[in-house]
Amino acid sequence: MSQSQATLLFVDDEERILRSLDMAFRHRYRVLTANDGQAALSLLEREKVDVIISDQKMPRMTGVEFLREARQLRPDAIRILLTGYSELSGVVGSINEGEIFRYIQKPWHLQDFRDAIASAVSVGQQTADLPQAAAVSGRASMVVLHRSPALADFITEKRPQVQTWAAADFDQALALLDEHPEAMLLTDLHLPEGDIGDALSLLKQHRPELVMVILTRFSDTQELTRLINRVQVYRVLPIPLSRNMLLSSLDSAVRHQALLLHNPTLRKRHQVHNQGDLPMNGLLTRVKRYFSGKTAVME
Repeated sequence: MSQSQATLLFVDDEERILRSLDMAFRHRYRVLTANDGQAALSLLEREKVDVIISDQKMPRMTGVEFLREARQLRPDAIRILLTGYSELSGVVGSINEGEIFRYIQKPWHLQDFRDAIASAVSVGQQTADLPQAAAVSGRASMVVLHRSPALADFITEKRPQVQTWAAADFDQALALLDEHPEAMLLTDLHLPEGDIGDALSLLKQHRPELVMVILTRFSDTQELTRLINRVQVYRVLPIPLSRNMLLSSLDSAVRHQALLLHNPTLRKRHQVHNQGDLPMNGLLTRVKRYFSGKTAVME
């Protein structure tokens, strides 16, 4: 199927925005629009859609709530969320509930928007009709990068079926991921070494199949936006950490990892764009050495 045949569904409560989006994309795609979540869900019941693009701030049903329902109806569809800088809960929800492909901030740049849609269409069509759930068999594994070894001990106690390794620092985490390529990564975003967001972005470029669960304090919307668009994190958990939320997210991550292992093509849904020249700090240097086959050393 060519991109010109792809179907997009835009959901926004402002008719002016829907008209603008229709005009911007109808020359290349088949465009459907809905002015609220319920109308969009009705459309999805009878229409096959490749990419769903929803505003977050809508009456009666938010974008995250809609995308969660849309995921059940059309799991193959790629999901994109539109939202403003201040809608922090929407950013978090889109990661943990909607499992979106990209996050686009308002006001958007049209060319960036077009590029995101083209990427979503391409990935969606390459991974269409693949199973979206997998039975978990065998032993899952996880690298835990956290300043307290008690976190890894807790996971081992509560989820003994998940082989868990504790990493004392970022270098050891890289070494463990190299030794155990099917392992997931649970990490604090802010370590004594500094913010590891850029390093995780580079890691994800080379390992799109890596399922990441991030621990952080919800204080910066732009930081969370980066986690979606540049790192494609699977879950974001708040600090202080809820043990029940941790275990629930871990169970979900295990199922998702099993799905990716059984269907490698689905990894395309977790690819991130090349970020170009990232600031050269010690962490990034070590990640680059890791992927160039050299020994990562402390600087």
